[in-house]
Amino acid sequence: MTMEEMRKLKGKDKPAIVIAAFGSSMTKGRENLEIADTVIRESLASYQIFWAFTSGFILKKLKGRGIDAVFQGKTPLKDLSEIYRLLEEKGVKEVFVQGLFIINGEEFKIVRDQPTGGLDVKYGRPLLYGDKDIKDLASVLSPEFGDPSSTATILCAHGNKKNPRFNDRLVDMDHYLRKNFKNVFLASIEGPPDFEVVAEEISDLGLERVRFIPLMLTYGDHVANDVMGDEPGSWKSKLGLEASCADGMAANRKVLDMFIERIRSGLSGF
Repeated sequence: MTMEEMRKLKGKDKPAIVIAAFGSSMTKGRENLEIADTVIRESLASYQIFWAFTSGFILKKLKGRGIDAVFQGKTPLKDLSEIYRLLEEKGVKEVFVQGLFIINGEEFKIVRDQPTGGLDVKYGRPLLYGDKDIKDLASVLSPEFGDPSSTATILCAHGNKKNPRFNDRLVDMDHYLRKNFKNVFLASIEGPPDFEVVAEEISDLGLERVRFIPLMLTYGDHVANDVMGDEPGSWKSKLGLEASCADGMAANRKVLDMFIERIRSGLSGF
């Protein structure tokens, strides 16, 4: 029996781990998620690990291109209901679901509201859940911040316009960044903190450059177009400064370690 077969056999006696993510239609975004897949599997090698993608739009778009699996074709594109049915067919009883989500928002709610059938399901918390999470994430991302003497740094969140209450933690993190770092801000594509307000503040600082840090798991459509696009409406264009951008957070090992810590902690509850 190979080591891989032994790991799979051992994993049958443990809760299955399901990684839930919005997904990405862009190659670079899927490459970010593949890094996450590799790191999570290496860190939790004795467990069975599955992926569920929460965006029906992304699933439909990829399958329309003939893409039925990701991560070098080893991981099928399935939503959470399909994964739950698969696990029940495999005889799995206990499942730990870790969403790769930043805030306790709409995507996290979708995952929590999904019927679980006969499975015993527990859930890991999003990246920004408690006050300590804000401090920890700021510390993890701070090596990516620009030189404050010449550069404004903006953490770029997705946010939610329809339910701005979901953005409360983003507003809290913006306050923390402003208090503890010079010329570092947070802005959301949807809802508060508002980019236009941040842009006006930055324009008064006389800085030469802007450094964008995606507060999103992938360098996907929003980052490529809404933030770094060449169209007049992009954040880069509106600021009119020399711009650079970090990769999606799924490519950041320290961010992934924060998620892995949540998984390990949650697994201890079974």
